[in-house]
Amino acid sequence: MTISLAEASKLSSDILLKGIIETIIKDSPILERLPFIQIVGNSLKYNREKTLPTVGWYAPVTGTWTQSEPAFEQCSASLGVLGGDADVDNFLKATRSNIQDLEAAVIEQKAKALRHEFENTFLNGDSGVDANQPDGLYKTMKGTAWAASTAYTLGQFVVPTAGLENGFRYECTTAGTSGSSAPTWPTTEGATVADNTAVWTCRYGSHQGSGANGATLSLTSLDKLIDLVRGGKPDLLLMSRRSRRKIVTLARAAGTNLLIGEGALGQVVEYFNGIPVAISDWVKDNYTVGTSSDCSAIFAFQMGEGGVCGLTALR
Repeated sequence: MTISLAEASKLSSDILLKGIIETIIKDSPILERLPFIQIVGNSLKYNREKTLPTVGWYAPVTGTWTQSEPAFEQCSASLGVLGGDADVDNFLKATRSNIQDLEAAVIEQKAKALRHEFENTFLNGDSGVDANQPDGLYKTMKGTAWAASTAYTLGQFVVPTAGLENGFRYECTTAGTSGSSAPTWPTTEGATVADNTAVWTCRYGSHQGSGANGATLSLTSLDKLIDLVRGGKPDLLLMSRRSRRKIVTLARAAGTNLLIGEGALGQVVEYFNGIPVAISDWVKDNYTVGTSSDCSAIFAFQMGEGGVCGLTALR
């Protein structure tokens, strides 16, 4: 069962805790909506669908059935600790709180700092840079690009190099060494391609590129991104302010406007194709793609136990 921080705060009788949660989720479209699963222990293992079983038509009575089983990719997620101390001198608290509660102000600023760090790590975290933080959406969804003349082991995944991304990723199903140039990547799930001594099998992916050096955003490329999310529309389109301005400009040029609605905290929310458009100051406008260093990213994802969610430990 998942529950958002906003809903969890309603179940708490601790006034201070409620205030901290409200401060954390305020102005954060991620923490406002992100559901959390409570787990026992400090890690969670889960299965991700990799290959569906095959089915076919058989002759009545005399048909011979062929056994086929689904394949899953076992993944794991570990808990981390994000926090800080909020120290307030008792003398200052007693003598400087006549206009503003000094302790409340310090705690509020600490909560805002926590929100900023969580949102930044949620998007841009890199465990290779800091082993105590998880990998963020940018690193996780982008994947590892194929490389020439490289030894690959069974089960490794790659995506085509920049400019050739097609929304699919490729699993090494025959270990070997890649060729000097990239193969022609198939775009049918389950199709295979030989790459020197290695063999790759096409799997559904989660990254849609715009070119070797990036490209100007278009509504068509945004539609392609949305189509990568299977099992229904995304729950959120998360982007920078620059990307949101570009989408508004494109919509106006097409003779329409983004729809306007109200968020959970009463704030104004824009919608593209029925999907909430959320702004995060931690979505960069200076990601590097090829020779360009001024590229933006847009994240489209579903939330919940079958999508993107957070983990908390039972205490």
